[in-house]
Amino acid sequence: TALGPALGGILCDEWGIRNTFLVVGGSYGVLAVWNHLSLVETKRGDEWWERERLPWHCRAVDSIVDDADGVTSKEKKTGGKESNTGGLTKTISNALRDTTEQWTELMNNPNVRPIVIMNGFYLCAISGSQMTLLPLLLTGGGATAASGAATGVALTATAVGQVYMWMSAVQVLGNPAAGRFADRAGKGAAIVAGGILTSAAMASVPLVCAYGYLGDGGSGILDASNLNWPLLAGTLGFWSLGGTLLATSHVAAISDAVPDSRRSQAIALLRTAGDVGFLCGAAGAGIAADMVGDVGLAMQFGSGVLMGATGWFGLQHLALWRLNNDKSGRK
Repeated sequence: TALGPALGGILCDEWGIRNTFLVVGGSYGVLAVWNHLSLVETKRGDEWWERERLPWHCRAVDSIVDDADGVTSKEKKTGGKESNTGGLTKTISNALRDTTEQWTELMNNPNVRPIVIMNGFYLCAISGSQMTLLPLLLTGGGATAASGAATGVALTATAVGQVYMWMSAVQVLGNPAAGRFADRAGKGAAIVAGGILTSAAMASVPLVCAYGYLGDGGSGILDASNLNWPLLAGTLGFWSLGGTLLATSHVAAISDAVPDSRRSQAIALLRTAGDVGFLCGAAGAGIAADMVGDVGLAMQFGSGVLMGATGWFGLQHLALWRLNNDKSGRK
């Protein structure tokens, strides 16, 4: 994530966006072939149903009819080609039903529900603001010195790649510190701190792009050449640091909130909530920007949504902390 944006920006400026996509797509094709040849799961050999790697394999075996109905013991063991389709269909349905029941039970847990919802709102804001609106703000054109109303900074693709490289580098360097902070202050406190940092930086970036200039150099146009880069870098650095706190603390918090036997399903639920937020955030941010006609204002709206979710999570965390303290005092 640190080198990719920078390399992509350079390739786009040098070769054009079409050839850059061809290079990236071709690299994925090479990687797919390499994985197919090197990974044990995709090497040639027994059929997939003979490897007993599917989670519902044992249930599929139980659904096969007895030898008396014409199924051999080998077919019974492996799932049998001829009669396995119906068994798999039934057992996949059972697996989906079991997963839904487990997720419902997890969402009814007051220690789990706030973490899952907060993660959804966090990735909604990241998808809408960082992935959708920020590139538009960085490439949308300069502002006039008279109005000070920025439609964007008019950066090149290389410069945009460097901006995202900087944000990724902050995350890489900040991960150890974020982990230590979460361990010492608590995962809930780290989530609140991360939400506040990210929201504040998200709301500030449009202001930096509109007013954070060092002068127009006599040209009357405010563009990337006279932008206050240290101010923008610092704001985006706080944005990335807040995101690091959130990303690290969500997984750690939900792992602590459930027993070991439920941890895999809890993390799966957390990631699914994040995927839903990611899906809704991009579409919602684009619609909001088109409706108000201002990318910066739409980004600030996303900041407000994340700040509201952070406040709600903080209240939930405080209520649970008081409840646990009361229970400890009674003991």
